[in-house]
Formats: sequence, structure tokens, C-alpha cells
Amino acid sequence: MTMSAENVARAQEMRVDGATNVAIGEALGVSENTIRYHLNPKHREKHMAYGSAYREAHKEERSIYNASHYVANYDRIAAYRDENREEKNAKQRAWNAENKEKIARNNAAYQATHKEEVAAYNAAYRLDHIPEHNARGAVRRALKAGFLLGATAAQKAAVVEIYRKAKEEPNIRCYLCGRVIPMGSRQVDHVMPLSKGGAHLSSNLEIACAHCNLSKNAKHPNELGILI
Repeated sequence: MTMSAENVARAQEMRVDGATNVAIGEALGVSENTIRYHLNPKHREKHMAYGSAYREAHKEERSIYNASHYVANYDRIAAYRDENREEKNAKQRAWNAENKEKIARNNAAYQATHKEEVAAYNAAYRLDHIPEHNARGAVRRALKAGFLLGATAAQKAAVVEIYRKAKEEPNIRCYLCGRVIPMGSRQVDHVMPLSKGGAHLSSNLEIACAHCNLSKNAKHPNELGILI
């Protein structure tokens, strides 16, 4: 029932011109119900409320069905996923860019209500990947040292100042999700990752919350659909 932002805009224009839901749907190649969903806020709210209630009431049955369907159709699903990986990733990046605030709210809400699970997962992941973590750490330290080796005194001072702000200043907001980050949960992130040629200089450093920095990993924000 999803439509691109461009098609939603076209549908709105056709509605202003007096076209019916049926006519708009035929022109855009979607159902009448899809047009109603996107152009009628009350219908959309009702549809979403019904869907949420249904999913909650049939959670166990849906879980069993989804698992059995996945197992029975694994080869077909895997083949489709591989054939359409690039298109799917492009759609995901576009959706992320259009829903940046919603993603930030959902991430913040999940982190707030699942602190123990997130902490346990991160701890287990680190234990399972100690050699890789140590190797990456060694590479990062070497890259940082290399950049700072040729940096001016002013450039080095600017880097130190960013780390001081992250550690000491109040009301620091995550540059990715916009939330105020509590002290102790702040991390300094390389916007362009060191592994992709980013420099360890103040112009490439921003302060992020631990959750966003972990989610971003070694990606540029644009790869996640986040515009900065």
C-alpha cells in the first residue's frame, strides 16, 4: 500500500482537478484503497489502528505462519532478495531520508525501553569478536596518529576541544538523531569513516549518541539516508 512521494504528489494534484480515487488509482497503477489511504488522513488512521489491533491479537499465529512460510520458500525468497538487492537498498535509503525524524524517535524509544537488552547484545557481540575488534582498533589508532602527525597545533587543539565538549559540556545533541545525549553516553564519530579515507580532524568529527554511532558503524550518514 506504499506509494512514492512523487506519486502521492501526483495523486493530490489529480484530486484537486476533481479526479475520483478509482481514476487516480488507474492512472498510477494502484488500487482505489491505496489512493484513499494516502489522501484521506482519517482512513489512514483507521487502517493503521485496525492493523495494529489485528497484529497484537494474532501475534503468535502470525509468528508461526511467517516462520513456516520462510522455511518453505527459502530458496525463492533468497533468489528474489539477491536479484533485487540494489533496488531494495535504494528504496530503503529513500524511505530513510523521508522519515528521518520518525526513525530518530523510534530509535530513541527503543533504546529507552530496552536498555538492558541493548547493553547485553553489545557486550556479547564484543566478546564474540575480540580479535576483529582489536585489529580494527589498531588500524584506527594508526590512522589517527598518521593524521595528527602532519597536523598543525591549531588542528590538534580543535580535535581535543571536540572530545572535551563530548565529555564535559551539557545539552549536547546527537548530530544524527538530534536527541540530547546524557553524559557518559556520548561518542565522537568520524562523519566520513577513517576506513573510507576520512580524516581525524575537527572538520570530520561530530558528537553522536552511543546507539546512533553503533548503528552507523563504518558508513557515511548518506548511506543510511541521513542528510547532514
